[in-house]
This record gives sequence, structure tokens and C-alpha cells, in this order.
Amino acid sequence: MSSDVDVTEEDQLTRTEKMRIAARVLIRRGVAGNGGRWGLQSRLAEHFGVTRQRVSQIVRQELHALDADSR
Repeated sequence: MSSDVDVTEEDQLTRTEKMRIAARVLIRRGVAGNGGRWGLQSRLAEHFGVTRQRVSQIVRQELHALDADSR
């Protein structure tokens, strides 16, 4: 039995892509990447089912990418 909505894997964002989007939004809002919000990375890690270290890595990569784009 097929579902009413056929979604290919190509159309779905991966968990990492979703984390990157979330990190960029939070960085632009000024709540991520500056060490000011305690527990933010832990909450993101719990939400996405990854370690806090993985979230930290994504945030650092996005900060670096945004910094490189602004030059």
C-alpha cells in the first residue's frame, strides 16, 4: 500500500542539512555561536538525536562559512 504523498529521498532534507539550517538561523539571531545560551546545543542535540559535540561542530562550521562569505 503506498502513501498518499510520495516523497523521494532526494526531496527530504537530511538530519545534517536540517541542523545546518537551524544553526544558521540561530547564529543570525545572535543566540548561537557566542557562548551566551546555556543548554542550546544540548537541546538541539536532543531534538536531532545526535551528540552535543556534533551540534557544536555544525555550529562552528556554519560560523566559519558565514565568516568566509562576509569577506
